[in-house]
Amino acid sequence: MLKREKRLERKIARERIDKLFQMMEEMKNKDYELARRYVELARRIAMKYRIKLPKEYKLKFCKKCLYPYKEGKFRVRIAKSRVIITCLNCGYTKRVPIRPIRKKIDERDKKRKVKILPQRVSQRC
Repeated sequence: MLKREKRLERKIARERIDKLFQMMEEMKNKDYELARRYVELARRIAMKYRIKLPKEYKLKFCKKCLYPYKEGKFRVRIAKSRVIITCLNCGYTKRVPIRPIRKKIDERDKKRKVKILPQRVSQRC
């Protein structure tokens, strides 16, 4: 019995997922059902090989009905700390948190730094 090469399998699976999402982007304006099928296949491959879909891909389709987002098929609203994406096909609402802008590293380090005390100078002259 042959030993499975999981790394190689996952690498090939990632490549196929990328290709399916590229094909979905091309087809979502022409054949919406075919674009949906590409998303479905990509998700199945990711589940089979236990690969997380990148966030950029997750934001391209509805989690419930798997329809790709395109103009006129979804609504985007910005709330206090999140973006709310509503699918107009099935009504599913996706809430994506918005991270606050981080302060510069220098400002954070100033708060953390311990005050450096001057060293005592010996007076043995």
